[in-house]
Amino acid sequence: MARASRKSEPLDNLFEYESFLTILRYYVDLNCFVIPSGSKNRLRGWLAVNYHQRPNSLFDFQKKYGFKFNWDRLTDPVFEREHKKNQPLLLESLCLYDIFTPIRRQGKRVGTVFSGAFANRELDYIQLRTSWKQLTGQTVSPENGEFRQFVRVMLETPVIEGQALLAYREALELFADVLAYKNYFQASRRLQELLTKVFSKQFPHSYWMDWALGLPTRQATPLWNLDVQKMDWVQSDIGISRIPTTVITVIPMHTYGKKRNAVEEMLRVSRFQRCSFQFAQTLPQTVGGKLEHYGSVFVTSADSSKNRLQRREEIMEIADRIHSFAVAELGGPALVGIGETVAPGEILSESYRQAVLALHLGRESGKEIVFFVPSRVEKSEGVLEIMGLLGELKSQIETASSSGLEAILDNYLKQVLTRSLNDPEQVRWHLQYGLIQMRDVIKNRPHFSAKEGVELHENLVLSLETAGTTQEMVLAFKDGLEKILYLMQGAGVLQDSYSIEKVRDYVVDHFKETLSIPRLAKWAGVSVSTLSRRFQKATGMGLEGYLQNLRLEEARRLLKTGNLPVAQIAKDCGFKSSSYFARFFRKKTGSSPQQFRKKTRRS
Repeated sequence: MARASRKSEPLDNLFEYESFLTILRYYVDLNCFVIPSGSKNRLRGWLAVNYHQRPNSLFDFQKKYGFKFNWDRLTDPVFEREHKKNQPLLLESLCLYDIFTPIRRQGKRVGTVFSGAFANRELDYIQLRTSWKQLTGQTVSPENGEFRQFVRVMLETPVIEGQALLAYREALELFADVLAYKNYFQASRRLQELLTKVFSKQFPHSYWMDWALGLPTRQATPLWNLDVQKMDWVQSDIGISRIPTTVITVIPMHTYGKKRNAVEEMLRVSRFQRCSFQFAQTLPQTVGGKLEHYGSVFVTSADSSKNRLQRREEIMEIADRIHSFAVAELGGPALVGIGETVAPGEILSESYRQAVLALHLGRESGKEIVFFVPSRVEKSEGVLEIMGLLGELKSQIETASSSGLEAILDNYLKQVLTRSLNDPEQVRWHLQYGLIQMRDVIKNRPHFSAKEGVELHENLVLSLETAGTTQEMVLAFKDGLEKILYLMQGAGVLQDSYSIEKVRDYVVDHFKETLSIPRLAKWAGVSVSTLSRRFQKATGMGLEGYLQNLRLEEARRLLKTGNLPVAQIAKDCGFKSSSYFARFFRKKTGSSPQQFRKKTRRS
């Protein structure tokens, strides 16, 4: 007699709902956990559904200053008192919010979906000052580098407001229903509708712009070619049906002699970047995104049925509209750079480089909208010499060589100061651009994380923002260059290169192999206990548990989508034996690998 299949329990399908994960991973980019309730539940602790991909986290500041949130408010009695109407609970901390949604089955709460942190409106200077004071007890100073880094972290936190907040609350409730095995198909249809009509229109996709510009992405992407414009999700979510061929960049143009507050400038640019994404949706076949921390970038295309002159005029019309929008939004002059148009299907990296260089040329020309024209660069001897010397500096940094560096540096600074003697703001721009180019050399080096890249950007470029005189700017540039060379030569990298993020990335890339925790600790330059403690704090689970979860999820995927024998799946996923895999799988899922395969195939 066949044994009856085990009854489905709440939360069993935690990692099977891709629609909700798409919203989490690619749009709102928020942490999300499921917290089981009651001592009888098979699952224990906080179960991670998604970790945000932003390199910096407010949690680092909270750890440093010993700031603790009152997590006791999440205990069952308190939660039940707050939830007499079974509504989601919004809790505020440091001007940011977490949302807790009950999972109920047959009138009983079996768990909670927790997600955050996010801002429920655009942050302003007063909120940032209040949060900093609450966190550190310190008074605010725009010259304080740590406060500026705190501001950067806060500004990178997603803003979910208005219609988007209502939609996200609904999405969490739908996910909670799915975990309780309620309204699965209705929830699926509704979440897809929210994704297309709300989230993709309110938030930029996490990697699409970098993919288009040929920049590194955190996720593997297919080749960029004409097939991209045929992808259904590109048309419905990104909102274009024609592959982009031209890059347009825009930055605020600062007025000489006007004293600037670095934090207020960060707020202004952050607001402008958010508005740029929205504004791009009003332009034909255009997508907007961030240009580092100092401007916005747009990718667009002209109608291919038009002749060359008409296409150029169409791009110029789009650039004019972007310029008018930027001037109005920034409350002052703006500079627009336009790269050359590439053939449809070609990656936009060269057009992107040219659009940024056009900003550089625009400061020289006095114009506010500048097309990149190669012949013009050749005729502009001063700019050409600056770029040539910058290229030589970059080569020296790439080879980590100090030989001859001083002479090249002196020539470069002499040329910058000669070209911009009467305009300190132009000096600042040249030197900031130079440091960004130098930073890009080290950014893609092994053992150099995205978080370290952001921190390096803050330390280098913002030091120039606060320099008041030309002499201070030159000293800040030299200090920055020395720091980059120091890192390239390895003296500074060894101290910080083995961060928890890198250990986690290594485990994600190599979980199918036999991994030794003592060996990972030695690789990270810390003890096993230190590695375990830091990993637990950073991820919410132990290293061994994290590794086994990765293996389990890969095994579930292979069981659902392939026909490999169970023993082969166990081996391919890194389990030490098929018998251990079978016991582990049953313990975690409540069914054997064979039963899981049959159940998923039937559904």
